[in-house]
Amino acid sequence: MTARRGSLGHKAVRLARAPVHAPWRAAVARVSGIAMRFALLAVALAIVVACGLQAWRVGAESYRLRKQIVALEKRNADLAASSVSLKTEINALHDPEYLVPMIHEQLGLTKPHEVFIVVQTPPPSLR
Repeated sequence: MTARRGSLGHKAVRLARAPVHAPWRAAVARVSGIAMRFALLAVALAIVVACGLQAWRVGAESYRLRKQIVALEKRNADLAASSVSLKTEINALHDPEYLVPMIHEQLGLTKPHEVFIVVQTPPPSLR
């Protein structure tokens, strides 16, 4: 592959192929070839670092989203269990066999021929 005319690569090739009339021309050609290799190495290294950073960022975001999904799935399961429990309680509250004893207990009501006894405990003595 040849370098485009006017580019730095073209100039370096032209300098390298030119007949050497002065000792500095050979040194310039050698230094420009080394500089070009270092520039290409720096560009390749920058590309690798940029790709690595992007992959790390995507991985971190994926991990954060996965944790969020797991938390929401757990919350969804808890809400489903709570919904089942509340539906069971609603059905029980519509059943008189469950509701009547609970009403009598909470309100202190008695059925006919029952005696309601309230037991009070004496207050603790002060010493």
